[in-house]
Amino acid sequence: MAILFLIIGLVIYFIFNVIPITKFHYLIAYLGLALALVSGIGIIANENAHFGMSEKTTTKVQPIKPTASVGQINLLIYKQVGSKGPKIYVYNSQKQHTQANIKTSSSVKTGYQAAKLVTKKTRYEFKNKFYKLFFGFLGKNHELKKRVNTFEVPTSWKVLSTKEVANLKKQMMAQAQAQNK
Repeated sequence: MAILFLIIGLVIYFIFNVIPITKFHYLIAYLGLALALVSGIGIIANENAHFGMSEKTTTKVQPIKPTASVGQINLLIYKQVGSKGPKIYVYNSQKQHTQANIKTSSSVKTGYQAAKLVTKKTRYEFKNKFYKLFFGFLGKNHELKKRVNTFEVPTSWKVLSTKEVANLKKQMMAQAQAQNK
Protein backbone atom coordinates (compact mmCIF):
# COMPACT_ATOMS: atom_id res chain seq x y z
CA MET A 1 0.00 0.00 0.00
CA ALA A 2 2.87 2.40 0.77
CA ILE A 3 4.30 1.82 -2.72
CA LEU A 4 0.88 2.52 -4.21
CA PHE A 5 0.65 5.81 -2.28
CA LEU A 6 4.21 6.67 -3.35
CA ILE A 7 3.37 6.13 -7.03
CA ILE A 8 0.02 7.95 -6.79
CA GLY A 9 1.70 10.90 -5.04
CA LEU A 10 4.40 11.15 -7.71
CA VAL A 11 1.87 10.91 -10.55
CA ILE A 12 -0.31 13.62 -8.98
CA TYR A 13 2.76 15.82 -8.48
CA PHE A 14 3.95 15.52 -12.07
CA ILE A 15 0.50 15.85 -13.65
CA PHE A 16 -0.55 18.92 -11.68
CA ASN A 17 2.90 20.50 -11.81
CA VAL A 18 3.19 20.22 -15.61
CA ILE A 19 -0.44 20.67 -16.68
CA PRO A 20 -2.31 23.63 -15.10
CA ILE A 21 -5.68 21.84 -14.93
CA THR A 22 -7.16 23.94 -12.11
CA LYS A 23 -6.54 27.27 -10.49
CA PHE A 24 -4.94 25.51 -7.50
CA HIS A 25 -2.76 23.10 -9.49
CA TYR A 26 0.40 23.93 -7.48
CA LEU A 27 -1.37 23.18 -4.19
CA ILE A 28 -2.56 19.79 -5.49
CA ALA A 29 0.92 19.10 -6.92
CA TYR A 30 2.60 19.75 -3.59
CA LEU A 31 0.02 17.66 -1.75
CA GLY A 32 0.91 14.80 -4.13
CA LEU A 33 4.61 15.40 -3.42
CA ALA A 34 3.90 15.36 0.33
CA LEU A 35 2.03 12.05 -0.03
CA ALA A 36 4.99 10.59 -1.95
CA LEU A 37 7.50 11.83 0.63
CA VAL A 38 5.54 10.50 3.60
CA SER A 39 5.16 7.11 1.90
CA GLY A 40 8.84 6.96 0.97
CA ILE A 41 10.00 7.96 4.45
CA GLY A 42 7.63 5.40 5.96
CA ILE A 43 9.04 2.64 3.75
CA ILE A 44 12.61 3.57 4.67
CA ALA A 45 11.75 3.81 8.39
CA ASN A 46 10.07 0.40 8.32
CA GLU A 47 12.95 -1.16 6.43
CA ASN A 48 15.72 0.27 8.63
CA ALA A 49 14.17 0.87 12.06
CA HIS A 50 11.14 -1.48 11.98
CA PHE A 51 8.72 1.45 12.19
CA GLY A 52 5.19 0.26 12.99
CA MET A 53 6.45 -2.99 14.49
CA SER A 54 6.89 -4.35 17.98
CA GLU A 55 9.02 -7.15 19.36
CA LYS A 56 7.42 -10.39 20.52
CA THR A 57 9.41 -12.97 22.47
CA THR A 58 8.46 -16.64 22.64
CA THR A 59 10.09 -19.26 24.85
CA LYS A 60 10.32 -22.95 24.02
CA VAL A 61 11.59 -25.54 26.50
CA GLN A 62 12.48 -29.02 25.32
CA PRO A 63 14.22 -31.90 27.09
CA ILE A 64 17.48 -33.02 25.54
CA LYS A 65 19.61 -36.14 25.53
CA PRO A 66 23.39 -36.16 25.58
CA THR A 67 25.39 -36.28 22.38
CA ALA A 68 27.37 -39.19 23.77
CA SER A 69 28.00 -40.97 27.07
CA VAL A 70 31.24 -42.26 28.54
CA GLY A 71 30.40 -44.44 31.51
CA GLN A 72 28.35 -42.29 33.89
CA ILE A 73 29.40 -39.04 32.20
CA ASN A 74 27.06 -37.52 29.64
CA LEU A 75 28.60 -35.28 27.00
CA LEU A 76 27.30 -32.17 25.28
CA ILE A 77 29.54 -31.51 22.30
CA TYR A 78 30.10 -28.26 20.44
CA LYS A 79 32.07 -27.21 17.40
CA GLN A 80 33.60 -23.75 17.17
CA VAL A 81 32.93 -22.06 13.83
CA GLY A 82 36.17 -20.39 12.80
CA SER A 83 38.60 -19.16 15.42
CA LYS A 84 36.25 -16.71 17.15
CA GLY A 85 32.89 -17.60 15.64
CA PRO A 86 29.80 -19.02 17.34
CA LYS A 87 29.62 -22.49 18.86
CA ILE A 88 27.31 -25.08 17.34
CA TYR A 89 26.04 -27.46 20.02
CA VAL A 90 25.04 -30.99 19.03
CA TYR A 91 22.43 -32.75 21.18
CA ASN A 92 19.89 -35.60 21.16
CA SER A 93 22.43 -38.21 20.05
CA GLN A 94 23.80 -36.10 17.17
CA LYS A 95 20.43 -35.68 15.47
CA GLN A 96 19.94 -31.98 16.28
CA HIS A 97 22.17 -28.94 16.58
CA THR A 98 21.93 -25.23 17.22
CA GLN A 99 22.00 -22.68 14.42
CA ALA A 100 25.12 -20.75 13.45
CA ASN A 101 24.27 -17.22 12.40
CA ILE A 102 24.68 -13.69 13.69
CA LYS A 103 21.19 -13.62 15.21
CA THR A 104 21.76 -16.72 17.37
CA SER A 105 23.71 -17.05 20.60
CA SER A 106 24.12 -20.15 22.73
CA SER A 107 25.24 -20.74 26.29
CA VAL A 108 25.42 -23.55 28.84
CA LYS A 109 24.33 -23.40 32.49
CA THR A 110 24.99 -26.22 34.91
CA GLY A 111 23.40 -27.31 38.18
CA TYR A 112 19.94 -28.38 37.03
CA GLN A 113 18.10 -31.65 37.73
CA ALA A 114 17.16 -32.47 34.15
CA ALA A 115 18.79 -31.51 30.88
CA LYS A 116 16.80 -29.15 28.71
CA LEU A 117 17.19 -26.56 26.01
CA VAL A 118 15.48 -23.22 26.54
CA THR A 119 15.12 -21.27 23.29
CA LYS A 120 13.98 -17.65 23.36
CA LYS A 121 13.10 -16.15 19.99
CA THR A 122 12.41 -12.46 19.54
CA ARG A 123 10.57 -11.55 16.35
CA TYR A 124 9.21 -8.35 14.84
CA GLU A 125 5.44 -8.17 14.37
CA PHE A 126 3.20 -5.36 13.14
CA LYS A 127 1.60 -3.31 15.90
CA ASN A 128 -1.84 -3.30 14.28
CA LYS A 129 -3.72 -3.96 11.04
CA PHE A 130 -3.03 -0.46 9.67
CA TYR A 131 0.75 -0.99 9.70
CA LYS A 132 0.31 -4.51 8.32
CA LEU A 133 -1.78 -3.14 5.45
CA PHE A 134 0.58 -0.24 4.81
CA PHE A 135 3.93 -2.12 5.07
CA GLY A 136 2.92 -5.77 4.66
CA PHE A 137 4.42 -6.04 1.19
CA LEU A 138 7.95 -5.60 2.61
CA GLY A 139 7.84 -9.09 4.16
CA LYS A 140 9.08 -7.98 7.57
CA ASN A 141 6.30 -9.59 9.63
CA HIS A 142 7.66 -12.31 11.96
CA GLU A 143 11.26 -11.46 11.03
CA LEU A 144 13.73 -12.91 13.53
CA LYS A 145 15.56 -10.32 15.61
CA LYS A 146 17.49 -12.71 17.86
CA ARG A 147 17.51 -16.27 19.16
CA VAL A 148 19.07 -17.26 22.48
CA ASN A 149 19.69 -20.96 23.17
CA THR A 150 20.43 -21.85 26.79
CA PHE A 151 21.38 -25.42 27.65
CA GLU A 152 20.48 -26.21 31.26
CA VAL A 153 22.32 -29.40 32.18
CA PRO A 154 23.10 -31.33 35.41
CA THR A 155 26.56 -31.01 36.91
CA SER A 156 27.29 -34.61 35.87
CA TRP A 157 27.33 -33.49 32.23
CA LYS A 158 30.53 -32.35 30.59
CA VAL A 159 30.66 -29.83 27.76
CA LEU A 160 33.47 -30.61 25.33
CA SER A 161 34.59 -29.36 21.95
CA THR A 162 35.01 -31.75 19.04
CA LYS A 163 38.80 -31.40 19.41
CA GLU A 164 38.61 -32.38 23.08
CA VAL A 165 36.45 -35.39 22.19
CA ALA A 166 38.99 -36.50 19.58
CA ASN A 167 41.80 -36.20 22.17
CA LEU A 168 39.70 -38.10 24.71
CA LYS A 169 39.16 -40.93 22.19
CA LYS A 170 42.91 -41.12 21.53
CA GLN A 171 43.64 -41.28 25.27
CA MET A 172 41.03 -43.98 25.84
CA MET A 173 42.36 -46.06 22.94
CA ALA A 174 45.90 -45.68 24.25
CA GLN A 175 44.79 -46.80 27.73
CA ALA A 176 42.89 -49.76 26.27
CA GLN A 177 45.98 -50.83 24.27
CA ALA A 178 48.18 -50.42 27.34
CA GLN A 179 45.85 -52.64 29.40
CA ASN A 180 45.76 -55.31 26.68
CA LYS A 181 49.54 -55.61 26.67
